[in-house]
Amino acid sequence: MKKLTLLLLLMCLLCEKSFSQVEISGITTIVTDGIKSDSVNLSPNKKFENRIKLKPIDKSGNKVEIRFYKHEELSSTKDLKVLELNGDSWTGTEYKETNYPKVRIKKFDLVAQNGFEELVKMLLQNNLATLPSQKELEPKMKKYVDTPRGRAEQKIQTTDGQSYTVEFKIGDKYRVYTFHNPDTFSSFYDDVQELKDFVVIKNIFETELKRK
Repeated sequence: MKKLTLLLLLMCLLCEKSFSQVEISGITTIVTDGIKSDSVNLSPNKKFENRIKLKPIDKSGNKVEIRFYKHEELSSTKDLKVLELNGDSWTGTEYKETNYPKVRIKKFDLVAQNGFEELVKMLLQNNLATLPSQKELEPKMKKYVDTPRGRAEQKIQTTDGQSYTVEFKIGDKYRVYTFHNPDTFSSFYDDVQELKDFVVIKNIFETELKRK
């Protein structure tokens, strides 16, 4: 009996060392070993975070934190939506920047239409934790047409528009990645699944969260 107890204890210890995971009430257990973590925080939003007194994502004390930035290129303003799991409680916050008649940032509390647990589940199902930055997809973003002179690559040019940054911390793993004009690029390069995932994630943040 003692040998069996010791064996079970040893197996438990080995499992704890082999798999890092985060329990999220109402969702599932996220095994963080499958999440690639950045080694250096290269967020393009550090000045904005300083202005609203928000710690860098890698310094967050929350069990789970997801930040979704929208940057309007024309007005050079940002909109930030933050989901935080502290203990067993979820909160949602929006920081909205405007530049007319003067630069200011307003703060709003957010609610998730179907609950924060369901919202985060949707984000994870659409690969929020594993997507690369759009720049890393450039070798896949190729489109060709036949011309009288032979095959030629078609390219798309965008000016202004919007860029987006996803920053998240789950357990002890964190990531920062960016993408640009996802609807336009996803429509043009319609065989690149990651671009479609970007669009879905953007739409989730835009439609599933409402101000109180």
